Amino acid sequence: MTQYILPNIDEVIFAISEEPLGMGEEAKVYKIHTNPMYTVRVSNDAPGLQELSERIFTERFTPQKDIFAGRNYAQPVAYMGVDPHDKNNAMVTINLYAPGISMEIHKPGRKMPESDEALMKTLAWSKAVVNMPDSAIDKLYDDLHFLSSREYSIDVGNGGLFTNTGNILYSANDKGFRIIDIQPFIRERVGIRTDHTKGFNTPLYLTRGLIPGAYGYAEEHSKYPALIEYRTEIIDKIIRGAQRNHLNDLGGYLRGDMKALARYWDVQLTKLKIPENYKEAFINDVSSIQQEHRYRLYRSYTPLVRVAGRSMNS
Repeated sequence: MTQYILPNIDEVIFAISEEPLGMGEEAKVYKIHTNPMYTVRVSNDAPGLQELSERIFTERFTPQKDIFAGRNYAQPVAYMGVDPHDKNNAMVTINLYAPGISMEIHKPGRKMPESDEALMKTLAWSKAVVNMPDSAIDKLYDDLHFLSSREYSIDVGNGGLFTNTGNILYSANDKGFRIIDIQPFIRERVGIRTDHTKGFNTPLYLTRGLIPGAYGYAEEHSKYPALIEYRTEIIDKIIRGAQRNHLNDLGGYLRGDMKALARYWDVQLTKLKIPENYKEAFINDVSSIQQEHRYRLYRSYTPLVRVAGRSMNS
């Protein structure tokens, strides 16, 4: 297992006294500029800076066991302030820094961008994804296979059907993707199979994560042929990648056989205004993918202690 040399307490305190690198429904994330391999993730339930700083000095951080064989999912490597009612939930974590830019159009707690601004961002990100090499898609699918073997999953917001675009980063430097904000498999929620094997790590869930702005602005964007063309190409890349990497939709959070999952694809592709001739071919192709179990199942009995605070909007 990988051993990490953690930043010192002063570096952590200095980081959280600056503006956050990003913020979400559960936490704020701060970059440690003096130790750029790491970020600090602080729960939205955390106290103010002075009290929090005192607690960090007093309690210190506990190292987190690495269960991902050195892979970087921006996961915690140390934690502090464990919730006495939930031993897997911490107030503050030190996380690996994952280089890249979120393809998210709208961030929680911020004003929704105007339609024209969202359109420009959507076009720019969609074009970038269309031009990604197949090797980047293959690496992303390999990360999905690996996450499932550890019984972890890409995350979704507000219990939604598809993953947030904010949970996948785009790196222009190496033309690659990064998965961040992962979660352990959900086993006890109503409507979710307890014996599932993939969580959200399937082509169906991946689709929205690579198509920025497609749902929040579906109606406004439906009149732009160039955007529909980009969406069609992106979905083609997702399905071809799934075929090459032998990953299908069975065994995830959605119940049913291939026919049932094909209906979800039909609804999704209709909402995205994918042309009918492509839609039928896409559904047939994705429904015929045979699964490959690439990595041996590794059940860790020391799950990640992570920040899972309240929503900023609750």
